[in-house]
Amino acid sequence: MENIIEDLYQRGLLDNFSDKDKIAEMLKTPQTIYCGFDPSAPSLQLGNFVMITILHRLQMAGHRIVALIGGGTGMIGDPSGKKAERVFQDAEKIKHNVECIKAQLSLYLDFSTPEKGVLVDNGDWWSKVSIIEFLRDYGKLFSVNYMLAKDVVASRLEVGISYAEFSYMILQSGDFYRLHEIYGCSLQIGGGDQWGNLTSSLDFVRKKDPEAQVEVFSAKLITDSEGKKFGKSEKGALYLDSKMCSPYFIYQYFINVSDSDVGRYMKIFDDRPLAEIQKDIEEHFAHPELRLGQKKLADLIVSKVHSPSVAEDCKRMSEALFNDDFSSISLSEAEDIGAGLPSFEAEGTEIGLLDALVGAHLASSKREAREFVSAGSVKVNGQKITDLAYILKASEGLGGQVYFLKRGKRNYGFLNFLAK
Repeated sequence: MENIIEDLYQRGLLDNFSDKDKIAEMLKTPQTIYCGFDPSAPSLQLGNFVMITILHRLQMAGHRIVALIGGGTGMIGDPSGKKAERVFQDAEKIKHNVECIKAQLSLYLDFSTPEKGVLVDNGDWWSKVSIIEFLRDYGKLFSVNYMLAKDVVASRLEVGISYAEFSYMILQSGDFYRLHEIYGCSLQIGGGDQWGNLTSSLDFVRKKDPEAQVEVFSAKLITDSEGKKFGKSEKGALYLDSKMCSPYFIYQYFINVSDSDVGRYMKIFDDRPLAEIQKDIEEHFAHPELRLGQKKLADLIVSKVHSPSVAEDCKRMSEALFNDDFSSISLSEAEDIGAGLPSFEAEGTEIGLLDALVGAHLASSKREAREFVSAGSVKVNGQKITDLAYILKASEGLGGQVYFLKRGKRNYGFLNFLAK
């Protein structure tokens, strides 16, 4: 089997190891590896796709993966990386989220046979454990001092942590032990902020089964060059579900990443050998003004998350905005593009161009709007307009509803008529 651990490490994906040499040795033969996913929303996010990518590579290297969805632990909430107590979600909401995430994971990972991959919900077993069983079989093996020393708990002591979230690491430890017993799971991987829970799980399994050959390792929490959490936009998380986040929005996220992030992201998400990826990185930096790396990244990610045809649509939409040619753009596509621009919702069925420019924040006043129009620096749906009395009518807009406004070379606005 290939040296998968070294490949993942060189791609900048791995962080901590309970024993790196031992894990590398274990991965020379087929292993069963588990990773958990939190059902706090009906869709995973782009940040979760990093973990999915790692599991996919492990699976392609011949290992069996176990994707665990926290239908049980999601009722409590993981305190990792959280500064305050989570608000509980009701059981029906969690159940719905679990089913959505099961379907989503099945798009990216192979669960066609139990030998390749297994998809489980820990609510199936935690819902059947009584409080007495929990305290005797699990709680007895954790000392409070040990738990208080973990960063995941220590970081919350000043603001407070409930007993429910305090107990989360016990639940995650119970998951590892159960999967070890049932599926022969020998390795657990999680995000970097999960390290305390991962090591607690490892200690617990070893206490329950001193002969167990088990280890844990973590993935780096990916950030951009400015230290911002990967997959977070100004409007929030970038969800994998197209109903919660348009593919075009994800495409634009990668089109706009900095040059310093291009190489790192390509190594993370591109399945090709690192030597091939390095050639693309060098090609990008030979002419960074062409943004070749950003374009390849955007196409790659949208193709993997959605499909190549969706990525092609996103490319067409992006070029439409850049070239001021909206002839091939549908209303829904126009609205997706407009969602990333300063927008203005007009009442009624028409509005003067000067008022539209002010409403879309392309001019600070009607006087300034007149100057821009008179100078020939304003376009409406790609057409230069110099008529100060020009009227935008809903019926003449794209899809009988919307307009793209442009001032100069880079300043865009989006006008949407509320009532036609």
